[in-house]
Amino acid sequence: MAEAPASQYAVRESARAKHVRLLVSTRDGGLTVVIPRGFDRRKIPEVLKEKARWIERAQTRIVEQRRRSGAETGDGLPALISLRAVGEEWQVEYRPEGCRREGEAPDDQRILTLFGAVEDEDGCRQALCRWVHRKARAHLVPRLLELSRKHKLPVTRVTIRSQRTRWGSCTARKSISLNGKLLFLPPPLAEQVMVHELCHTVHHNHSRDFWRLVGSLSPGCAELEAELRAAWRYVPIWLE
Repeated sequence: MAEAPASQYAVRESARAKHVRLLVSTRDGGLTVVIPRGFDRRKIPEVLKEKARWIERAQTRIVEQRRRSGAETGDGLPALISLRAVGEEWQVEYRPEGCRREGEAPDDQRILTLFGAVEDEDGCRQALCRWVHRKARAHLVPRLLELSRKHKLPVTRVTIRSQRTRWGSCTARKSISLNGKLLFLPPPLAEQVMVHELCHTVHHNHSRDFWRLVGSLSPGCAELEAELRAAWRYVPIWLE
């Protein structure tokens, strides 16, 4: 793929950035390259070339994500967050008052409020990502441990990460990592990922024995695994 011309992306320097980040606007699909201070801008075209597939995928999902994600604020930030895996919908409010922080109303209201510099879109995205990570740790870890006990497939450790290309992973030491974005998937798909990774505690491969074990624990696993290949469409653009 040819390198993207300079006119097709904007560059923003950030004192907080430790590495190059790519942001696709939910308003118009525009691409912003966030770079650390001192980064050599001549390297940006090479970064874009390496990430071309991700950029194309993100931009083609804009229309569908706007439809699926509900209302948005004028800045392309979410006004509604749907955590499908746990059946929760959270209304998001932005208040330019007080110090930068986020807070939740009682669970029966499910309102998440961001306070402070709400005009800083990147800062708001980071705050929302931290909130999603905490929700994932609170919901996904207990569910995986419950399935571990149910199927008698013990694990040594469970962590939450935010991978861009994998829903989960399992080490040879039976340590499982789950992608926090699983919260946005329908429950059957999120649970299929957990069963899949638990089966890797027995078979650290994708052999026939592995798939036989998956099938014994998850009827209809073939259809669910096929759906997972396209499940990134459920993940809001602002989270990436």
